[in-house]
Amino acid sequence: MTLMNKKDFRSVFKKTTMFLSFIAAMGLTNTAFAQQKTLVEKWLDGEVKANYPKLTYTGPPITLKYSTFIAPGTPMGKVQQRTFDRLKADTNGKLIVQPFWGSSLANAQRGAFDAVSQGIADFGTCYVIFNTGGFKMFLGLQLPYVFENSTQSSSTAEELYPKYLKKEYEGRDVYLLHVSTTQPQQILTQRKPILKLEDMKGQKVWAPGGLSQEIAVALGASPTSVQSSEIYTAFQSGVVDAVPMHDAGTKLFRLIETAKYRTVANLWINPTEYCLNKKAWAGLPPDLKGIFYHWAQIANTAEAQLYYDRESTEALEDMNKRGIKSTTLSPEELARWVKVSEPVVQNFIKTNTAEGLPAKAFYDDMVALQKKYKAMTPDQITQALLDKPIPGIIDF
Repeated sequence: MTLMNKKDFRSVFKKTTMFLSFIAAMGLTNTAFAQQKTLVEKWLDGEVKANYPKLTYTGPPITLKYSTFIAPGTPMGKVQQRTFDRLKADTNGKLIVQPFWGSSLANAQRGAFDAVSQGIADFGTCYVIFNTGGFKMFLGLQLPYVFENSTQSSSTAEELYPKYLKKEYEGRDVYLLHVSTTQPQQILTQRKPILKLEDMKGQKVWAPGGLSQEIAVALGASPTSVQSSEIYTAFQSGVVDAVPMHDAGTKLFRLIETAKYRTVANLWINPTEYCLNKKAWAGLPPDLKGIFYHWAQIANTAEAQLYYDRESTEALEDMNKRGIKSTTLSPEELARWVKVSEPVVQNFIKTNTAEGLPAKAFYDDMVALQKKYKAMTPDQITQALLDKPIPGIIDF
């Protein structure tokens, strides 16, 4: 197994610069998710059906406790609640999700794996980026300059998981239910805009974990890690100077209230995983297991399409109205950022290969799957999942 050669790097770099015009200010990318009723919304409204296994369970309703740090009533929370309502309807009220918002049941960021594995919650947000211990290959989802939007990256992450990521995730004594991802991170600042690579030098940059910290260092910045729930205060008070954030997150975490500048740098995506208690899964009847497993994957693309991608459109409009000035790095300037970030990619491959892990194959497959999903419309991705879920995320 060899590291990425110059031809591979040139190919990735060419792809990156080619879609710069497409994602300028993220306006065109987000416009692709215009406010029209998509297939996944029709599923949420019960107008189209998933090819679930036949419902045969006739016992009393089963309630699953869901733990999240997301506050109720937020755009992300609203999308998730719609998916929970769909699950209840599709199981004739036999499988019900009881959400505990705002970490009201347990810390749904750091320590979340323990809360779910111990049965405090049946399932919930279990983010590797806040709990990186024991994870190696999983961190590769953050490798920079691969994805254009969440629908691509979320679909890719789900498909990569059974082959490359399952063993280490289940090593935390949980199952993965599904994994969505953010859009690529843009840079928010208050005091001065980031216009060139030199502007990153010495900046205290929020980098919650995983490869984001290595990328920040490669760009000349000083990475600072705080929980997502603390980032508003940290940004407002100057604990951090710059916040890489996907556009939808600027509203979710209220950064839109204090940011003055936004730089379109398309740095990395953050995976957002949802883990499942093994005993809770084992206690489900076989037919409800099949429905729950299938539902989770359609719910995953609903989150990617309707929150991460569509909400970014509205967030960008709000940022423009508030006078937040957006700057898109030129292809020539972005080339410098890609170049200094490339050692992070190479180090990921080299380090994990030395430990006997298929890091190069993982990276190559990730790039290939991005191309596959880029060629598909969101409705085509949804239809494929309505027909049949990706196998192997949980074995049953």
